[in-house]
Amino acid sequence: MDKIYHYTSFETFKKIIEFGAIRLSSLANVDDEEEGFLLDMPSQAPYTFVSCWTKDAKESVPLWKMYVDSPFAIRIGVSPDILVPIFSKKYFISNQGNKDAYVFLMQRGGSRGMEFLSDVIYKDNPRLQMLQDLRGIFDTSYISSYGLTKSLHWKFQDEIRFIVQAVPKLQVKKRTDAILYTCCQEVMDNACPTDIAFIDMKYDITKMLTAEIMLGPSTIEKDEKELKSFLDEKLPSFSGKISRSEVFIRRSNG
Repeated sequence: MDKIYHYTSFETFKKIIEFGAIRLSSLANVDDEEEGFLLDMPSQAPYTFVSCWTKDAKESVPLWKMYVDSPFAIRIGVSPDILVPIFSKKYFISNQGNKDAYVFLMQRGGSRGMEFLSDVIYKDNPRLQMLQDLRGIFDTSYISSYGLTKSLHWKFQDEIRFIVQAVPKLQVKKRTDAILYTCCQEVMDNACPTDIAFIDMKYDITKMLTAEIMLGPSTIEKDEKELKSFLDEKLPSFSGKISRSEVFIRRSNG
């Protein structure tokens, strides 16, 4: 997979460049209300954060329409390794901006190897249960798939996502008989209050220098000039490809 793609507004793109960070938003705020639902435990959606991309190199009218509320829309195509977690300790991520939170990867098991950047799994029934039985043993589907399952109705997105979990440090009760990860898991299992709305993670800016940037269907010549001027100022070594959408969507006057 050479590139992954993200549909966004030019204003958001400018923030991604200027702040050098990609924002992972709470799973509790995504458009699919089933995401994060658990059949037997409180939802962990408020503690789960994602940045949603697509693997489909062919542009999508639904994605233009659904995810960019601006006539100045663009699609970014970048190498999947643009965002890589840096660890302060096992599973805990340091290249993120929320110093009041523990941010970590979900432990998904030995051989999976896709704890951070993962394909979304589309299935008839996307809802999971956490526990196998009353002894508190985690269900294997929960371990491998939590935060990654969606209904088949969403399959058109062909989504791949960066995913982390985070809890407020003030809610974590450390114990000598448990590792930090377990104490963070208890915060989520007990549905403790959280005020974390997003996680900003620093990315490798050099990967943006070879990005593919597609101007959206309703952009005009003025927008293309503004994009190129911005890149000349903020990324003077940019050598990527700029193209225009092949779709025609009428620009709103509102």
